[in-house]
Amino acid sequence: MKKIISLILIILLTLTFTGCSAKNDETADNTAAYTAGTYTGSATGHGGNFSVEVTLSENAIEDIKVIENNETSGFGDVAAEAIISQILANQSLKVDAVSGATLSALAVNGAIADALTSAGIDVAALKKVEVKEAETADETLDVDVAVVGSGAAGLMAAYEAASAGRKVVILEKLSRNGGATRTSSGMLVAGGTALQEAAGIEDSTEALKEYWLERGEGNVDEEMVNFVADNINDCLDLFIEMGVNYIPELILQSGTATVNRAHMPSGAGAMLCDALVEQVNKLGVEILLNTEAKELIIDENGTVTGVKAETKTGTLTVNAKAVILATGGFGSNTEMIAEYSPEAEGAWSCSAPQNTGDGITMALAAGADTVFKGGFIGWKVCTPLYDHTTAVGAPVYGVPQLIVDENGNRMGNEALDYPFVYEDWYNAGATEFYYIFSAGSGETKDLVNNVSDTVANLELGVEAGVCYKADTLEELAEISGLENLVQTVDAYNSAVENGTDEQYGRDTSTMTKYESGPYYALHGQRAILGTFGGINTNVTGEVVNTEGHVIPGLYAAGEVANGEFFNKLYPASGSSISQCVTLGREAGKSAAAYAAE
Repeated sequence: MKKIISLILIILLTLTFTGCSAKNDETADNTAAYTAGTYTGSATGHGGNFSVEVTLSENAIEDIKVIENNETSGFGDVAAEAIISQILANQSLKVDAVSGATLSALAVNGAIADALTSAGIDVAALKKVEVKEAETADETLDVDVAVVGSGAAGLMAAYEAASAGRKVVILEKLSRNGGATRTSSGMLVAGGTALQEAAGIEDSTEALKEYWLERGEGNVDEEMVNFVADNINDCLDLFIEMGVNYIPELILQSGTATVNRAHMPSGAGAMLCDALVEQVNKLGVEILLNTEAKELIIDENGTVTGVKAETKTGTLTVNAKAVILATGGFGSNTEMIAEYSPEAEGAWSCSAPQNTGDGITMALAAGADTVFKGGFIGWKVCTPLYDHTTAVGAPVYGVPQLIVDENGNRMGNEALDYPFVYEDWYNAGATEFYYIFSAGSGETKDLVNNVSDTVANLELGVEAGVCYKADTLEELAEISGLENLVQTVDAYNSAVENGTDEQYGRDTSTMTKYESGPYYALHGQRAILGTFGGINTNVTGEVVNTEGHVIPGLYAAGEVANGEFFNKLYPASGSSISQCVTLGREAGKSAAAYAAE
């Protein structure tokens, strides 16, 4: 299994660099005649089958149309648009990488290659057809407010600044918008909402404040926590007005709270991002993709007056009266993880791939103060290739299973909130582990919602080489190398029979005996969804320097500046987006007012 996981990591690293210039590669001319006609091709993407229709004349690729796309909004469509435009323009399969949508881009390229192969075309040769390099030219742009990053915080900041009449531009490092929010559940934690009332859920803003402060263990900024709790309901109402579909049936329990207050849109984070992008576009905000902010422009008085960025065609200088940093966290920066969140070392990052702490680095150069407490959002995936959003990885996301380490031993109470479970795994020294499933008749309680769906997903895992299957526990232990599995399951079953889990204190009503096969052992490993810590700001989003003074013209919001809102452990799913949209909105208002002055 370790060899399989290593191979997957090698594939992912290879994909990351697909499309980069290779000047020493053997080249080929596209002189072969084509057989005119229309051909179809397909490949498997992150969300399932992806299919295209390619139309050829006798000497050119005339058109490429997507006919099936199961990718998340903002991934497959973005990858297809970027790749198809390059292929049609250059008549070559040598295309640039689509940052932030690697697996979707792989599906698009694979489907097109499949169609061309069916047309009798030498795809390998077409990948070597040289492409004319784009001409470079430096540019300058003058705006009122420049927002760096297009996740939830950045989009909300841009929406408010533009709504106030300011000229706003968003600089986005990736080839797509939405940041980490686009791949999230899109949940907002809010208390005392109209939706809760409609669902018969008793809750209040004050109760939410108490919960967040309790989970903060006295190590959070009470003013900031209270501000988010007081204002998140207005954000929720605004999103509903924008067309985001929140329904009472999707208000879920989250964290250690006993009340359901996590409001999830029917279309998850992609729906939230799409609604915000539509609104900022209507307000005239331009989102510049593939534009990586590199440094802040600071005058002799220490005032931030703009930002410099790199594009595919040169350097972009943005002169702005105010700059808002909303660049996300540092989950994909191994050096920052080691320094600021060492317990996350070795964990796979499910955050946006380019969340490398850029905003923090730029703010530090401007003299900003920072706040780090070692926190992050602990999570789990089957493998990096099969995260919780895929069919193969989905079983790790549901009802808590029996989870064992590489030796087949339990590591803690599997039913705890996932940040606590991550802590148990970390303390046990486990970098990888296994979820144990029983697919026998009657044992459905420990399988995710629907036993048949889960078993089908586990069978996909067996085919993918990330899940073991056996008719007996003894056989499963032998083929997986989980030498203590049988004894562990016996003790687990005894706890269920006795009504007491003496080993880890788990509520036995959440446990189900493992009595009949087939049995499965699905690979799992530690992962993170995001990081805590970064730029120090006040509630209005103004960045504070190391002497406690506001840096004129500089604002920050979202994951890049969440160090005072969170302690070490994540309080509840949806809390991050709640603070991102609430404080991002406030930063946008403040920056707009400053720019007007």
